[in-house]
Amino acid sequence: MPSVQKNNRAAALLAQIREEDGLSCERLALLIGVNPEELHACKEYQSVLSPLVQVRLARAIASRCPRLAARARRLELQATAAMSIETGSNALHLTAPPKWW
Repeated sequence: MPSVQKNNRAAALLAQIREEDGLSCERLALLIGVNPEELHACKEYQSVLSPLVQVRLARAIASRCPRLAARARRLELQATAAMSIETGSNALHLTAPPKWW
């Protein structure tokens, strides 16, 4: 398996959920509107969730599990950046920005 697939922030976040958090993959899947098998496959590094699903996952985890809120926020920011790249809404510049110092 390529190392890019092993570097999956959503899978790492899913792996950190404990039983005492009260969030199972089935409950999370219901909350964010996906199939539970998708979350299980992501957790096992077999597939990658779409950026939109990653944003919904991050928001659900952040609101229900405060100890993982910072990691969930990083996942949300990463997924939001991926969506902006996919939609082409990032600005491209012909030259490098000027030095700020």
